[in-house]
Amino acid sequence: MQKNIIPVLKVLKKRWPNPGAMEIGNPYQNLVGVLLSARTRDEQVLKLMPGFFRAFPTPEKLAKASVKQIESKINTIGMFRQKAKNLKLMAMRVVEMFDGRVPSTMDELVSLAGVGRKTASVVLVASFNTPAIAVDTHVHRVTNRLGWVKTKTPEKTEVALLKIIPDKNKKSVNHVFVKHGRYLCISKPRCWACPVADMCAFKDKNLVPPKDAAAILEDIKRREEELETLRDKAV
Repeated sequence: MQKNIIPVLKVLKKRWPNPGAMEIGNPYQNLVGVLLSARTRDEQVLKLMPGFFRAFPTPEKLAKASVKQIESKINTIGMFRQKAKNLKLMAMRVVEMFDGRVPSTMDELVSLAGVGRKTASVVLVASFNTPAIAVDTHVHRVTNRLGWVKTKTPEKTEVALLKIIPDKNKKSVNHVFVKHGRYLCISKPRCWACPVADMCAFKDKNLVPPKDAAAILEDIKRREEELETLRDKAV
């Protein structure tokens, strides 16, 4: 099924044309957004961002803030105490080691507090136009169902995908598959609404639309519109 990589990505880019929810602003704003979004709904993060960036518009301001001050701006999301600690440590290192500029390589990014390969990959793609693939549970699930990889963990999926996807196409993978996995290729997949079902290796396709199919699709459209509205106001 690997021969379908380019056609599938082309179709899904048309189906999911909007940027990723945290593809916002400058590298600092982008990195903060991705750090805050861990195990948290994008909508929740986007809603707090205007207030956060008014308080901490630069890494320097964030580095000087107390953890309690940072907590007060993000306490509407999960794990806010740990995220506040990581944000302060991240900002301090950016200021001390990188002259206040978010670094632009994988090795440098993962040296920051709270930043793993997935977060770093999102920032590399969104802020530095660098080929990378951020693999979360959605990307892992969808690419395995498509038959592109046969892997047990997101980490192994990243390694496998980096080998088979051309550099010029790597930047699209997380963008389209996160949305596809969130809305259509869910645990019980909505293959009846999938534009690449005929190019998918998944055997147990769910091709019969439910009675509320129209309502499901309308809700997906509404959620995407809400995300775009919030994203536009985030920074």
